[in-house]
Amino acid sequence: MKRPPPHNWLFIFKAVVDAGSITLAAERLSVTQSAVSQQLKSLEEYLGKRLITRSKKGVALTDVGRHYYNVIKVSLDSISNATDQMFGRDRRDTVTVRANYSFVEHWLTRHLHEFHVLCPGVSFELYTGFWLSDFDQSSAGVEIRYGEGGWAGYHCHRLSRDTTYPVCSPELAARITSLEDVLTHPLVAIMGNRTGWLEWAHQNGIPLQSCQPALSVENNLLAYELAANGPYVTLALDSLVGDHLASGQLVKVPGGEVASVEDFYVLEPANGTHTPGEAMFIDWLKGKFKAGSAAPEAAPQSAGVAR
Repeated sequence: MKRPPPHNWLFIFKAVVDAGSITLAAERLSVTQSAVSQQLKSLEEYLGKRLITRSKKGVALTDVGRHYYNVIKVSLDSISNATDQMFGRDRRDTVTVRANYSFVEHWLTRHLHEFHVLCPGVSFELYTGFWLSDFDQSSAGVEIRYGEGGWAGYHCHRLSRDTTYPVCSPELAARITSLEDVLTHPLVAIMGNRTGWLEWAHQNGIPLQSCQPALSVENNLLAYELAANGPYVTLALDSLVGDHLASGQLVKVPGGEVASVEDFYVLEPANGTHTPGEAMFIDWLKGKFKAGSAAPEAAPQSAGVAR
């Protein structure tokens, strides 16, 4: 396979065709005519084909040149458009948000339209992952984390104050008669969450020397789906499980609610600055959550970042 020619040769070729002459292309590119001619010559020699013919009236494409131009134009225009979208001037009004998929799926997608009503000129880029390592920690933007707060280099604003409790399908709930009975059924654990089954049992005074879950998954949503569709019990965060409870897919086991040691935080770099759009989004996000509450205002089924 023949390697593609250098990008600058292709760029010059397209510029000449678009301008209709070497002279006009050179003026638009602020280079000399000889430089443009040399680039074209190098491209044609590399390809082994004549792409354009020159005359006093300008340039004309050969048959192979016309076909090659159509291919090159699509590719170069696509690169230019992507560059403008990602790095152009309008980036000043783009808010980059990095959060766990669970937060974006169960909270942000349900409320972001409210922000756009207030700030219609702001666009968003949403990046999701399951673990802290999924994100480039040096990147700018708005980051929402689930944890204990106090991350070095950031001002951490708590968005929630979560509790956790066992949930299962309505069919299984009908067979559970006590908190101790919960542990006799297959358990689903969420990897990375500090408040797991051992901590839950200890805080409820249930003797438990060891706990080997039937399943371990990397995020809360998988755990909820497993519990809703099988004979499993999992621990739910009240700020994340609202949709499943409201729909009746899951039922909360009475009693046994304990405070989570982790919450959802929006992070602001201690030594950095935000764009106006990012600053507005952070202020809006803080305002959506009641102080000391796991649920945002008027949204009892709100979600947060699941690790």
